[in-house]
Amino acid sequence: MRLRTQLAVAFFLFAVLPLLGVTLYTWEGSQRTFRRAVAAEAEAVATEMSGRVEAVADELSDRIQRMRERPSGAPRGSFEKARQEALAAAERQELRALLRNILSSTERRQGAIPFALDPEGRLYTPEPADEALLEGLGVAPSRPATRRDAADWVVALKPDPTSGITIGVARPLGEALQELRRTAARNLGLGLGLALLALLGILPLSRRMTRHLASLTDGVERLARGDLDVRVPVPHGREFARLADTFNRMARDLRANQERLIEQERMRKELEIGRRIQAELLPRETLRAAFAEVGGVSIPAREVGGDFFNYFTLRDDEMVILVGDVSGKGVPAALLMANLQATLRARLPLEHDLARLVDALDHEMGGGQPLAPYYTLFLAVLEGTTGRLRYVNAGHNTQFVLRHDGGAVRLESCGRPPGLYPGGGYEEHVVVLGEGDALFLFTDGLVEAEDESGEPFGMQRLEALLRLHHGSGLTALFARVDTAARSHRGPVEAADDATMVALRFSGGALGEARP
Repeated sequence: MRLRTQLAVAFFLFAVLPLLGVTLYTWEGSQRTFRRAVAAEAEAVATEMSGRVEAVADELSDRIQRMRERPSGAPRGSFEKARQEALAAAERQELRALLRNILSSTERRQGAIPFALDPEGRLYTPEPADEALLEGLGVAPSRPATRRDAADWVVALKPDPTSGITIGVARPLGEALQELRRTAARNLGLGLGLALLALLGILPLSRRMTRHLASLTDGVERLARGDLDVRVPVPHGREFARLADTFNRMARDLRANQERLIEQERMRKELEIGRRIQAELLPRETLRAAFAEVGGVSIPAREVGGDFFNYFTLRDDEMVILVGDVSGKGVPAALLMANLQATLRARLPLEHDLARLVDALDHEMGGGQPLAPYYTLFLAVLEGTTGRLRYVNAGHNTQFVLRHDGGAVRLESCGRPPGLYPGGGYEEHVVVLGEGDALFLFTDGLVEAEDESGEPFGMQRLEALLRLHHGSGLTALFARVDTAARSHRGPVEAADDATMVALRFSGGALGEARP
């Protein structure tokens, strides 16, 4: 069943039908009161007339008895038949005269017509003209009512068991009773009119309500089919307007949420691709040369970072070590890493001055664009024959050289991150490694790891840890530093990748590099 039909049926059952019932009940009550009032008045008149009949009851009884005792058998001759008919006519005439005398003596108040019915059902009235009127009202048992105004008359009957005569009175409705009937009729008409008006009023009202609901239903169905741009018109009614506003706001929120989810999924895929590219760019094995051993590890965080590192032999007696951190995430950062490492591999054999090389990268990759990505870089070249470590720290964290006797040398930054504000220039520095010394490189994700209170792991803890375990192997050193950082962080997830690269210098002997 359609909603509009349901509303109309509900309104009819709970509004129109009760109103109609109350109206009919009131009409019926008025009619009962009207009939009781008329019957009571007519009965009073009939009772009065019955009292008069009782005063001549003996005479009536005698006459009626004689009429009953009259021979009823078939007459023996024509004379006897004529005699019986004459006696019967005379007795009826006497009875009629007696009853008319009684009826004529009754006061005819408010147009009342008294009458009597004998045991055979014959009608007696004060005037002959009254007899025709009463016959038209259907007073005589053998004749139905023929008058149109029969409903405007009230007839009351009171039988007399002794004589068998029924005394009655027919009375037209008085003005008060007529007014009572008219009032009841007006009330009935008013009630029926209101019921009809309510029934007719529900049709446009239900049409208006269902029009708004139909619009909302259509909007919901379109929304369920995936049309997040659907909007419904806002009507003037307060409740429907609020409902339409709520629906439109919900549709807008769903559209925004979908776009946000699409963007999040795009970013997730981009970060995953960036993670894969980054993983492919990082060396997977330790590099061993005649004069040094170098390895690295990158510990990923929940959110992919821009850490990168690499190491490779430049000549038989030289080794390149680099570590850095690219701003941004995802594919752009990974592509910048790949470009940077490819550029360094191509230019390092041709450019001996590391400061000039990094300055060229600063100008080339910055491009003067306000939102261009930038990166930090620690680039070093180790000469195997002398132990000289030439390096440029371009905006990267302070790195460490660990002496074999437990000492530590800090390698501070000597320039801005390349690409951030091109043109600042860089300086190349040199530090000499002895046999057993080590170079420890890392990214900011290691020292900036925070515990639950927000305190970072810090340079002091890292330096103390490196001094304590300076003689450990590369793998063992990475494991101890990672364990210490995790213990400090506790249940807090890492916010950035932590990358570590370590080189152990073994002396000036030359030989073939081996993996």
